[in-house]
Amino acid sequence: TIALHWNEMQMKMLQVIVRVEIKTVRMIFENKYFSYSKTKYFIANDEKHYSANACLLPICSLYGAAVTTVEGVGSTKTRVHPVQERLAKCHGSQCGFCTPGMVMSIYTLLRNYPEPTSEQMMAALAGNLCRCTGYRPILDACKTFCKESACCQRKANGKCCLDQEDDLFDKEEKVSTRLFSTDEFQPLDPTQELIFPPELMRMAENQPKRTLFFHGERMTWISPVSLDELLDLKAAHPKAPLVVGNTSVGMLLFLYLPVFHMISPSSTHTLHFHNLLVTGLTLGAACSLSLVKDILTNAISEYPEEKTKVFCAVLQQLRTLGGEQIRNVASLGGNIISRKSTSDLNPILAASNCMLNLASRGGKRQIPLSDVFADGVGNNIITPEEILVSVYIPHSRKGDYVSAFRQAPRRENALPITNAGMRVLFEEGTDLIKDLSIFYGGAVSTTICAKQTCGTLIGRHWNEQMLDEACRLILKEIALPGSPSGEKVDYKKILVVSFFYRFFLEVLQSLRTMDPCRYPGIPMEYRSVLQDFKTKIPQSIQIYQAKPSQSPQDPVGRPIMHQSGIKHATGEAVYIDDLPSVDGELFLAVVTSSRAHAKIVSIDTSEALKGPGVFDIITAHDVPATNEFYYSDGPEIIFVICVGQIVCAVVADSDIHAKQAAAKVKIEYEVLEPVILTIEEAIKHNSFFEPKRKLEHGNVDQAFETVDNIIEGEIHIGGQEHFYMETQSVLAVPIGEDKEMDVYVSTQHPAIIQEMVAASLGVPANRIMCHVKRVGGAFGGKLLKAGLLASVAAVAANKTSRAVRLILSRGDDMLITGGRHPFIGKYKVSATRIQGKSTCPYSVNKSFSYNQFNFKTKLLARKPRDSVTVQPFICFCLYLCRGFFLCFVGFFFPSPFVSFSFYSSFCLSFWEWEAKLAQTSAEVYFKMSIWYVHTKEQLVFTEPVSYRKSYPVEEINLFPAHALSSVITIH
Repeated sequence: TIALHWNEMQMKMLQVIVRVEIKTVRMIFENKYFSYSKTKYFIANDEKHYSANACLLPICSLYGAAVTTVEGVGSTKTRVHPVQERLAKCHGSQCGFCTPGMVMSIYTLLRNYPEPTSEQMMAALAGNLCRCTGYRPILDACKTFCKESACCQRKANGKCCLDQEDDLFDKEEKVSTRLFSTDEFQPLDPTQELIFPPELMRMAENQPKRTLFFHGERMTWISPVSLDELLDLKAAHPKAPLVVGNTSVGMLLFLYLPVFHMISPSSTHTLHFHNLLVTGLTLGAACSLSLVKDILTNAISEYPEEKTKVFCAVLQQLRTLGGEQIRNVASLGGNIISRKSTSDLNPILAASNCMLNLASRGGKRQIPLSDVFADGVGNNIITPEEILVSVYIPHSRKGDYVSAFRQAPRRENALPITNAGMRVLFEEGTDLIKDLSIFYGGAVSTTICAKQTCGTLIGRHWNEQMLDEACRLILKEIALPGSPSGEKVDYKKILVVSFFYRFFLEVLQSLRTMDPCRYPGIPMEYRSVLQDFKTKIPQSIQIYQAKPSQSPQDPVGRPIMHQSGIKHATGEAVYIDDLPSVDGELFLAVVTSSRAHAKIVSIDTSEALKGPGVFDIITAHDVPATNEFYYSDGPEIIFVICVGQIVCAVVADSDIHAKQAAAKVKIEYEVLEPVILTIEEAIKHNSFFEPKRKLEHGNVDQAFETVDNIIEGEIHIGGQEHFYMETQSVLAVPIGEDKEMDVYVSTQHPAIIQEMVAASLGVPANRIMCHVKRVGGAFGGKLLKAGLLASVAAVAANKTSRAVRLILSRGDDMLITGGRHPFIGKYKVSATRIQGKSTCPYSVNKSFSYNQFNFKTKLLARKPRDSVTVQPFICFCLYLCRGFFLCFVGFFFPSPFVSFSFYSSFCLSFWEWEAKLAQTSAEVYFKMSIWYVHTKEQLVFTEPVSYRKSYPVEEINLFPAHALSSVITIH
């Protein structure tokens, strides 16, 4: 494509570099992924494509770039792209809300690598989320583009392990694993892809460079072209953030915090260079993390291993820092200057003696990165007028050992719980510590250095005595702040010590490799500590029954493509927020309560009403009829006073204006006592709903006095969000007369939505037409709460006589809508030695009646060997905690449902206990109490409420831990 615009001389000059200027301004795209091709540096016809998160990427930061959305890749009206076709035909789409993002990530990879490896495909999809498919069919579609076979060929006959044999299934049963036919796929032809627009290349060649200004309603975006101009702007606006990838500042904009000037150095070439020096590597501060990753990979291949230990440690952190979409736009300088505790790069860069090159109107200077974190988060060593120009990463030296560590809830796309960077330098030919640097992140509010520990250990030998003292000193120096619930504090302490322990073993292993006779080896049982976690390509199959006699017209049991699969993949599937704007449409933003146990004294909406585009404020007084819905003994209320529940709502001409105005609503509270926010606090205040449930068989307390072994403990289970991809969405459109209304809503139960909207408006249900085309994920979270939000939008539409759209942000959705409650379980198990067989299974099948509750308890244990059955004593208690917890219910009423993970853990404790019995059977005594969070949808409880009818506990089933279906369900 580029060669078309080059003359013969330019074609021969391969060193000619053409630069496409990229300028920026802030504007938010629709919340889907897209790919953009940015030819910043290219030679001959090399063109690079990048995928990015549309919700974070400012649109005019793409000035001069070619943007391709999922609609531009292919459509049913023109031509479906092979990526879209294969993703649909391989059943990689269910609700379809995440499918456009999957398409763009795969499409971007194929534009850069037409025949990718499986590892490249996995890395490209690491930044995408899907809540429906389980990823297997998505990966199946991706593997059809990979150049190598996905077959492991692990069998002796060379056949794939996925090929089924007769011994796996009943020989008379015909099964199949073929979910799609590759013969139906159209081939991928890179020559048929979109070209980079020639007009953008001509613009970059002919248009003079100039500073770009973009003026918005609240903000001015400035994109300078030179470093001098950038320094002038920073001196004039010292509080203005510098934005490259917008991955940090963008989150502030989502919170609608005041930002009046934003400076984009994307066109300032001085901040984008990189230079390989004799002593190290200099990287421009605006270089993207993806570019830094490529530069370090090339440098590692060019330099000897002795010089690249720092590069390898930094590269290790980059592999798991965010996903491809984040690394493609996030900058190295932004990661450093933000000083976030969760930065994976700052600890290792600081420990490696990296230097920062700063510039301002007052001149230039160079400082060690470690000085930035010397005094904690309040360090002012970098002034507001200064700009980070570049970062110098030195080569490692002989005797240098460098490592980086991180621990996060997930390997990728998760902020670290704790991370660390460590470096040690030995005296030549010895194991005497000459220099030591230890930096931790995630422990406190910023990166922190164990300076005193490092100073104390200098001159010590690298041995176990040093290790013991180092662990003691580190725990003493790295003071972790406590939290009200004590969450993760103990775990972080373990990680802090564990990271240094692993660093100790890594260095010891390296020393032994150099001199096996001098340094001791690592015991075999500890060597697994040194093994890195490697992502394996998943291997799985889906099996279905194949009947040759089945009619071709019979779809039951056959792998048939989703009817809307192609539309999902092309972006043509319409969700609530994709519906075209209605003439005169308004947007609604909700105001939620920020207190748990309080009374609302006053609501001041005067400032909100003065905001631009604000149309009206909707409160409970605007509800024409019913404001409560009794689908259980406890009412569901549209406008109530509770944390996260809606107090009022703002209607404006745009979503941004509505949210800005909602933030200006002032609510005065009268705080009431006690404020019970956790299960532990409810137990402390003896705050429970009556009656308490108790199942007891035999005198358990007396039995505990005569036993040989007792094991007891606690199990804590946190709450769980539904986390559907499409947030709660409603569009209410008044039509005709007599309060008739069309309600477009993302819900699992349109009938309830219709009833609730009709009840709130005080009209017959037949005047409300509820439309549900498709739902972008729900998982039980779009039932009753969807009706409450639909009623809010309908009340606003009724009052304003205009169409009203309500699309919750992710934060509001998780605050307002449903989730499963946390649990605390305390158990106590005892055993008495008796004569019998060497196993200890136990079984009970008894029925009990207590206060009109029917309990049926089954305690099952199966072993492959012979067993005996013994009769246990049992005491089972259930407490519904009464308080003001930050959790809500997504179903019709608060349902105490416990997933199997809770009781799998519980039963594992039985097996641990059983393993301690010395080859005997046992008589089992069992006692357990469960504290369960229940939240009534009001702040002030005026009188005790009985939930007996809401919680008819009928059956409690306890299954063994090895059963995959282990679950206790309290109906």
